[in-house]
Amino acid sequence: MGLLTDVKIKTAAPLDKEYMLSDGDGLYLRVRPAGKTWLYIYKHQGKKTKLGLGSYPVVSLASARQKARAEAEKRAEGIDPKQARRLEEERERVSRLNTFELMARAWHAQSKKDRIWSDNYANKLIRHLELHIFPWVGKLPIDSILPTEIVRCLHRIKERGHLETAQRVREVVQNIYQHAVDVGALEPAKNFVNSRTGGLPAPRGRHYAAITDPKKLAQLLIDIRAYSGHVITRSALQLSPLLFQRPGQIRLADWEDVDFEEELLRSPPEKMKMREWMKRDSRTPAHLTPLSRQAMAILKDLYPLTGPTGPIFRSMAKRSEGSRYMSDNTINSALRTLGYDTQEEITGHGFRATARTLIREYLGWDKEVIERHLGHSDEELGGSYDRAVFLAQRRRMVQEWSDFLDDLVAGKKVVPVDGILPKTRPARLKVEDKPGPSAAKRLAA
Repeated sequence: MGLLTDVKIKTAAPLDKEYMLSDGDGLYLRVRPAGKTWLYIYKHQGKKTKLGLGSYPVVSLASARQKARAEAEKRAEGIDPKQARRLEEERERVSRLNTFELMARAWHAQSKKDRIWSDNYANKLIRHLELHIFPWVGKLPIDSILPTEIVRCLHRIKERGHLETAQRVREVVQNIYQHAVDVGALEPAKNFVNSRTGGLPAPRGRHYAAITDPKKLAQLLIDIRAYSGHVITRSALQLSPLLFQRPGQIRLADWEDVDFEEELLRSPPEKMKMREWMKRDSRTPAHLTPLSRQAMAILKDLYPLTGPTGPIFRSMAKRSEGSRYMSDNTINSALRTLGYDTQEEITGHGFRATARTLIREYLGWDKEVIERHLGHSDEELGGSYDRAVFLAQRRRMVQEWSDFLDDLVAGKKVVPVDGILPKTRPARLKVEDKPGPSAAKRLAA
């Protein structure tokens, strides 16, 4: 039973100097002109220590006694109450500093360095967080965020019809939480984000729209040749099925990349789709694309307009050095102008699938030669040791393919080959009228 009562506390009048009223067991009421506060006073290592428990009447007598008992129990366990409070305050301070946004940006900076991300990829990731996560939980301490708050962020993305984006954002958030655990900012038990968070269904994968019917392809080629838009756009459209390279490689090609003598387009690693570290590796060779007679004719016609240096497909709406290349949407926009649905019929990237399918089915070329021409990486082809580029075979293949496309436009009948011709067939290795040193060796050097 304590010594104080509510009546004694209320009637305790302040004096010129502060004084103490004891309730026993270390609990005191300090009375000062400015007000009344509770103190827990104890000795630690022979030194008197005071610990504030709050002001009266906000903290009642009964509450003050409970707090004093809690501090006494800590002492009984060998814990210094004041030191324990200091550590708790420090943890709260660190928690306030370890907000989700600060932790996310720290993870992003470290990962960009460690994983050698491209600037475009890194900017895309942080932009997803800025749009979909930071506005709702960015300022919250990461250890205080509830699972339902993350789930709501993911569902907002999904409900807007962007399921794949929601999947990617969930993976990023999962990596951020693991980073927080790794640096000691989050207890492992509080890392609740995993591949099942949000219950997002697996996205339905769809291939790029592509035409693989020769009759429909013939009509598309006729429509492309009749395109009445800008000559630069028409040239890019005409080259797309002939080269069947990635749209970015074509769009970002420079005249310095074209070897007119050897009839080759050289795509340096930085213009290819590959891991960033491979792009920066000096041993990564350029991708060489043989040019058919038809492709060379288109480039020579365009040369007086955009040559002799810089972008082949120059932007006509140039506003800055960064926008001097044709927009990445130009080809698809032109296809839509021609009346084609780029979601269901054909897209700029779809010319690769068109060529990949019809060259196999109608010209009989081995898939490995085609894959090398498509620029698929050694990792995709299992080529850690096999680094053949099949340049001689590909020269013959692209010419046969270009002639095949001309036959379609001319209305000639085409039939599938009877079986796949072996890539080792001598005729496939022969390259006519190509004397002189190997362009592949010279350009890749």
